[in-house]
Amino acid sequence: MFNQHRILRVFKLITLLKSFPKKSIKRLAESLEISERSTYRYLDLMTELGFEVEKDEHNKYSLNADMLVEPFTKEESALIVEVLSVSAKNNPLVASIKAKLPWMEEANVVSNHVVSGHVGKLLTSINEAIQQKNQIIIQHYQSASSETISDRLVEPIGFTSNYQYLCAFEVESQLNKYFKLERMGGIEQTQESFQFTDSHKLLNPDAFGFNESGEKFPVKLQLSMRAQLWLRDDYPETAKYMSENTDGTWTLELEVNNLEPVNRILRSMPEEIKKV
Repeated sequence: MFNQHRILRVFKLITLLKSFPKKSIKRLAESLEISERSTYRYLDLMTELGFEVEKDEHNKYSLNADMLVEPFTKEESALIVEVLSVSAKNNPLVASIKAKLPWMEEANVVSNHVVSGHVGKLLTSINEAIQQKNQIIIQHYQSASSETISDRLVEPIGFTSNYQYLCAFEVESQLNKYFKLERMGGIEQTQESFQFTDSHKLLNPDAFGFNESGEKFPVKLQLSMRAQLWLRDDYPETAKYMSENTDGTWTLELEVNNLEPVNRILRSMPEEIKKV
């Protein structure tokens, strides 16, 4: 029987494998705060639970794209159950389908709440530092651009409107940067007061979280179903710039402050994303 920590790690692993880009064993282990050997055991467990875990030629892991679909809402689940009960009530598969519908929805909700609970604690801790004007250390921050995990000493300034990013002045680089909360391992409070207040500037990031640079770059991409699901999951702000095409593909059209994340995504998914 699973203990609570094991269950939470399973849901956290689902969230990690759903999000783009694909993750190495080392990165998964650091995010789950377990050994690499234990991470392999959890991946085996995912397979036993019915998930299709894929490994690419670079030994990075993700969930099979066919599993990255939106769950049924409560209303949709209720309608399916109602239809089955009336039109196919004697079919032996009805009970099985009914049982799976709430499980699918509950699994998605719980996995999201694991991440949401973690983010909530981060928000509380960061907001306290902002009010006290104290520096903090962002622990084990996972940088998507450099693919590194490191601690960052920063002076927190504020959050974006959707609370997905923290705008903070990084002491080492002497730059205002945006840090995605879901990529933070934790927050360590310090007793050091702000030292660079005059350099603080709250900017508006683009859909990929990059600061204003004084220049805008127009981007138009054609996405497969798999690519748009990954982008929505890892960069939710891109969703408002997506439109579905008649052939089942999607178009992403927007302006960005930096082309780095766009080029990185194109390199990572050359068969799934095309420039238009």
